[in-house]
Amino acid sequence: MSSSTVRVALRIRPLSPQEHLNGETECVTQLPGVPQIVIGADRAFTFDHVFASEVGQEQMYDDSIKPLVTQFLQGYNATVLAYGKPVWQCDGLTIRQTGSGKTFSMGTGLTQTEAEAHGVVPQAISEIWSHLEKRAQGGLTYSIDVSFLELYNEDLIDLLNPRAAVGSRGPTIREDSRGNMVLVGVERMAAQKQSDILEYLHQGALSRTTASTDMNRTSSRSHAIFTIHLRQQDRRSSTLYSNGDAAGENVGMDGGPSIVSKIHFVDLAGSERIKRTGAAGDRAKEGISINAGLLALGNVISALGSVTGGDRSARRTPHVPYRDSKLTRLLQDSLGGNSQTLMLACISPSSKNSPESLNTIRYANRARNIRNRVAVNFDKNSSAELSILKTEVARLRGELSKHKLQRRQSAAALSDSSDNAGLVREVEQLRQRNTDLVQRLNIAQRRVMELENDRDALREQVASMGGSVHSTPGLSAGQLPAEESAASTRPNSLFVESDVLSRSNVLETIDRELAEQA
Repeated sequence: MSSSTVRVALRIRPLSPQEHLNGETECVTQLPGVPQIVIGADRAFTFDHVFASEVGQEQMYDDSIKPLVTQFLQGYNATVLAYGKPVWQCDGLTIRQTGSGKTFSMGTGLTQTEAEAHGVVPQAISEIWSHLEKRAQGGLTYSIDVSFLELYNEDLIDLLNPRAAVGSRGPTIREDSRGNMVLVGVERMAAQKQSDILEYLHQGALSRTTASTDMNRTSSRSHAIFTIHLRQQDRRSSTLYSNGDAAGENVGMDGGPSIVSKIHFVDLAGSERIKRTGAAGDRAKEGISINAGLLALGNVISALGSVTGGDRSARRTPHVPYRDSKLTRLLQDSLGGNSQTLMLACISPSSKNSPESLNTIRYANRARNIRNRVAVNFDKNSSAELSILKTEVARLRGELSKHKLQRRQSAAALSDSSDNAGLVREVEQLRQRNTDLVQRLNIAQRRVMELENDRDALREQVASMGGSVHSTPGLSAGQLPAEESAASTRPNSLFVESDVLSRSNVLETIDRELAEQA
């Protein structure tokens, strides 16, 4: 869902012939090249579009209304809100009420001139129908319904079925589960061709409540809302419109989703000064009701403008009084809701009507601060849409399962990595221990070799010493005297025996060490 501001177009009607005869001058000046006007001496206002008196119907429509109709055909809700205060014109000795150009711009008059036939509503109907007919050749199916309501004395009246209001409560306003305004008890007429829509528009205009006052012989006594409801579906492919543009993507289904949208053309009655209109009785009651509805609408515009026009964190969000009037309840989607909205403000340039023109300009200028939350409207009950939603749910579930599996694998890999680290440390310890044992084994082997060498040397010494005792070189035992022989033999044998015993002990020690090393 994206955000969109309420756009405002200001249209300045030309001075009437009577105003020229009265010598009235223009008090509204448009600055060249920019959508800005100056009223009076120094009061400047900027809008999205400003149309001077010489701008024709078609240019006004192409610049301000056509983009709105294009968005309506893409699936967005749209609203054209026409507002203009009645102005006063002196005709000789009589002061009468005249228009600000609102009905002329909208093209909804009972007796349309050729110029009025090219107003906003007829041109929008023509463009909508030609666009749908062109797309129908490529596989688009669509249906159009229209409704026409008026709000008279805070009562809703169905202008396409006025007799239904007799003895009944008439249409009522409800709010659905998604917060959208729904009208119950309204006749929605199906249109099979473009002329049907224009016929319903003319039929409702004939049924609209008008009355004569001292200022206007055919004064409108109610607010009117003409609505075109569109349902479209592309059977060739499933083309989904994204929020913000008309680009789509094919999801491979037999039929696309149903897109439902509506466009409101709202004609607001102008506020009245009862003292100047001379209204009394029912006319006075009607004027009071009109003024009360416009006052409630102004309060809603001010509240919404204060919410979106400044820093929200700096103050508390004010209450938006939608329920103060049925008019504001009807326009709840258009102001602050799900709708692309344009306010068409119509004023008179006459200096005598500058107070009324200034009030209209201020009224419209506040609406520029309103931000709506807009989105393409898919029919949640269509089978194609349900199939798309089910496919999307299945895809999301698959992604969720994949994500959970990846998390489990990551956790297992993390656990394996910690186990591997322990094993690596243990292997390193074993390798170090093996190195120490190899070193100890080498030392032991060298010690064994040394001991074996020492043993062999000692054995040779023992053997040599034993032989020297019994064979003395140069003299035999029998040649010595007996006494000397006995005396000399005794100490030598004792020495040799002790030396032999000590070396035998050394050999036994070496043998034990060799046994231990083995």
